[in-house]
Amino acid sequence: MNPVNETPYYMPKDATWLITGCSTGIGRALAELIASKPSHHLIATARDPSTLSYLPDNDPRILKLALDVTQPSTIGACFATAATHFGSQDFHLDVVVNNAGYSLSGDTESATEEQMHEQLETNFFGTVRVAMKAVEIMRQGPERGGGLVFNMSSLAGVCAFPGHAFYHASKYAVEGWTESVAREMSPEWNINFCLVEPAGVKTNFEGHSRTHTAPHPAYDDPEMSSRKLEVFVNKGLSMGMGLEPAVVAKAMYDVASQGEKIPLRLPLSSTAVNMMKMALQEKIKALEEVEGLAAVESPAKR
Repeated sequence: MNPVNETPYYMPKDATWLITGCSTGIGRALAELIASKPSHHLIATARDPSTLSYLPDNDPRILKLALDVTQPSTIGACFATAATHFGSQDFHLDVVVNNAGYSLSGDTESATEEQMHEQLETNFFGTVRVAMKAVEIMRQGPERGGGLVFNMSSLAGVCAFPGHAFYHASKYAVEGWTESVAREMSPEWNINFCLVEPAGVKTNFEGHSRTHTAPHPAYDDPEMSSRKLEVFVNKGLSMGMGLEPAVVAKAMYDVASQGEKIPLRLPLSSTAVNMMKMALQEKIKALEEVEGLAAVESPAKR
C-alpha cells in the first residue's frame, strides 16, 4: 500500500489553524491554546458563534465564525470569510481540526431513521466536507510546506462497545476514509492526516453532546451488556474519570509542532493503547481460527 505522511511536517511559526466545534471540550481547549500563541492565527468555529465569547473580539489574529458541518453552504462561506479576513492572495491553512461531533447511544433496535442519518451526517460527512475543502486549499495555496488535518476519531473508532452502534459506525467510517485519502496525497504536497483516538475525556460529550435512542423493552434487563456499560460509564462520569481536554489539546499541538513525521493514528491514554492492543489481538486470533476456511482460491485459468 502507498505510504502516508512520509515527509516531516514543519508547522510555520505564524501557522493558521481552523478548528470546528470550539464551543466546549477539546475544541475549546485547543482554541484557547492556539489563541495563547502570539504568532498563530485562529479560525474558531461553532454552530452558534455566541458560544465563543471566551475568545477576544478585537484580536485580528482570531476569527470567530458560524459553521454547521451538516450544511455545505456554511462551510464554503466560512472558508471564504477566513480567506478575506487573513488575505485572499496569500491565504493558507496550515492546520485543520475536525472536532465537531456528538454521540448517539442507546438501544440500536429503537433508533429512528432521522437519528441514524444525523449521526453519520455530523460525525462522518461533516468531517469529510471540511477535510476536502482543507485539502483543496493546502494543495493549491502558496508554498508553505504542506498542511495537517486532524480528524477526531476515538477509541470508539477501533473498539466497538454495546449501545453505541451508530456512533461506532461514524468513527469507523472516519478511520477508513482518512487512511484512504491520506494514501491519495502526493508526497510533493506534504499534506498530512492524523486520527486522534482518545479514550475517555472530561467533556460534556457524554452529557449535552450525547443523544439517546428510546428505550427498547427487549433490552431492559439490567444484565444486558448495554445496561451494564451504561452503569459503568455513569459511574466513571460521576468520579471524574477521563483525560482533561487541555491534555488532549496539548498532545495535538505537540504533534503538529515537533517537526517530525506525523503519525496517522494518535491514541491518547494508556487505556486507549491497551484496549486497542487487545482488540487487535482478538482480531488476529479470530483470523487464525478461520484461516483454514479462508484458504479458497479461484480455479486457475487454462
